[in-house]
Amino acid sequence: MSTIGTNVGATSASFYLTINNENLTKNIRRLSSGSRIADPVDDAAGVAVSANLDARIVRLQAAVEGAQNLISYAQTADGFLQTLQQQLTRMSELAQRATNGAFSDVDRANYNIEFERLKTQINQISANASFNGSTIFTTGTIAVAISAEGVTDFLVTSSLGNMSTLGITSLTIGSTTGALTAIGSLNLAIQSIARRRAEVNADISKFNFHIQNIRTEKVNVQVANSRIKDLNVAEETTMLSKNNILLQASTAMLAQANTSQQNILTLLR
Repeated sequence: MSTIGTNVGATSASFYLTINNENLTKNIRRLSSGSRIADPVDDAAGVAVSANLDARIVRLQAAVEGAQNLISYAQTADGFLQTLQQQLTRMSELAQRATNGAFSDVDRANYNIEFERLKTQINQISANASFNGSTIFTTGTIAVAISAEGVTDFLVTSSLGNMSTLGITSLTIGSTTGALTAIGSLNLAIQSIARRRAEVNADISKFNFHIQNIRTEKVNVQVANSRIKDLNVAEETTMLSKNNILLQASTAMLAQANTSQQNILTLLR
């Protein structure tokens, strides 16, 4: 039916032109951003889920860094403990030498000078060893979150490096009797330091496994998040070409519909 009041063809073409233009705009927005949900309206639920996953990924990364910092703390503590172990070993060597009855008291006094210096240095290390402002051998325990939910694990520290704990404060090797006593006490002190080093390195191993688990979870969460928000470029490019063709076709049809009304003028002549 030919009418003047309403150009049905032009109205229909205009309607599809608008739809195709909006679809093409969405294609361009998605391809420009690389995100399937560049416009939150496209997938409101996906936006919410992706936001939660993004937050979880950030927390997991923070957990990795926290565990790494604790490992650095433990490695620093082990370095100090190794130094203490070496000093105690040297002290035990001096004590062993001082048991030699062929040496004079003057010789033993000379050995005792180094022995006392080492005791003083051990005391200084055990009292002043620190990591980032925290005194290492007097902390007790240090907690760190090892999951996105805030589950914590602990690095157990103690005062094994302290002079009073090691039991060497009153030792002297100025006499053979004192040297023999020192040997037994120093053996116990060396065992104490060795046990503490075993504990520290066991904690380092434990937190390395924590880091491995956290990183594995982080990768899996990133993959899940990618499925929600990352764009399938090949698929979206295909849609871009389709909508571009439809836009051009609807534009051409609108122009055709607008000129079709002119045919009615022939009826009026």
